[in-house]
Formats: sequence, C-alpha cells, structure tokens
Amino acid sequence: MSQSTRSDSFDYRSRIKHSAEKAEKYQRRRTRKHRNEMALLERGLRHLRQVRSVLDAPCGVGRACLLLEQRGFEVTGVDLGEGALQAAREAVQAAGASALIERADLERLPYNAGQFDACLCFRFIHHLPTAALRQRIIAELCRVAGRYVLISYLSPLSVTSLRRRLSQPWRKRPQVQHCTRLAELRQHFAAAGFDFEADLAQLPLLHSLHLAIFRRRTVLP
Repeated sequence: MSQSTRSDSFDYRSRIKHSAEKAEKYQRRRTRKHRNEMALLERGLRHLRQVRSVLDAPCGVGRACLLLEQRGFEVTGVDLGEGALQAAREAVQAAGASALIERADLERLPYNAGQFDACLCFRFIHHLPTAALRQRIIAELCRVAGRYVLISYLSPLSVTSLRRRLSQPWRKRPQVQHCTRLAELRQHFAAAGFDFEADLAQLPLLHSLHLAIFRRRTVLP
C-alpha cells in the first residue's frame, strides 16, 4: 500500500471496531434510530430483482445481516473488526440465523467477480475522507456484485449536514463523517459499469442519510 493510500485509509481504519467494548457501544444505538435505518433498507430491497445472495460489507455487528436473512436472502457479512465480527456472530446465533460472518478487507475482498447477486454497503462510505478512497472501495464492491450495489451516504444537501458544517469550527475533534454528493457516486459507479437506479432519503432535505441503488449495466453470466 503506497504512502498516499495509507494516509487516506487511516481515517476509517482508526474507527474499526476491534474491541468488544466498541462493538457493544454500537449495539446500544437508540431503538428509534435503528428502526428508521432498517426501514430505509427495506425500501431499498424492494428495488432488487432476481437476487438470491447478498454480501453485507461491512456488516458491523450484524444488524443488516439479520434483516437480509429475514427477507429470504443468502447472506454473507464481512468486517475487519474482531469485536464487530464476534458481536455479529453472536447476533446471528441468537436469532437462529445462518448468515456467514467472515473477516475481510473491503479494499481487497477475497471473492470472485460477480460472486454475489448484490452487495450492501451501509453506514460506511461516510467514514472515507477522499474521493480516491471512495472510488477504490466502490470498484471492489462492484467487482464482486453480479447485479446490484446498495450504498448509503450522507448528503451535503440536508439540514443535518448544514448544522454539522456550521458547528465544526467549535468542535474539539476533527470531522469523522464525510458527506458525499450523489453526482460523485454516480461517476464512480459508471466507471465500474453500473447505472444509477434510485436514491432513497430517510427524511428528504432534513436527515442526511440516503441509500442509493445501482444496477450492473451488463449482467454477468
């Protein structure tokens, strides 16, 4: 990995949930917030056609893995954080689910081209500080996705994003959530052979969380 790659990767890798404490803290997300995010995912899943297998990358503590399996998909979840992986495996076991949880790096996924019908990348891309890093991750997701990629992002065109920008000069910690324009995502996906299908907002113009859906231009055999 080059010096520039190490530099722009540090921001998100420093937030990987390696410890059980970090994973447990994430699991204590507000019930309403979790419910709203899963409702957004549900809306996105309605756009999928002829999809059986889904890669959840990164899977975190397994929230989306459980939802995907409940909706009848064959699910594989990947993450780099040992704490997150352990929490995801425990959640899958407790739910009596069969999702496969594996350790993998999103910059070098250990899967064949088109191995999954769809890839889900939820609540991750906003941790990436540069367009170059976002493009690398998106290209890898597109490589292993045979039909669709669903990806969440934080839109700069929202009240929430505006409040973050206005408050940033007074924050003691650097910004760790990076907004991305849909136009940039469309460019990255077009370069990987995917067409834009839909953009779903949690709360249009109010909340920054969006879920964009892209479909492979030419379906792999």
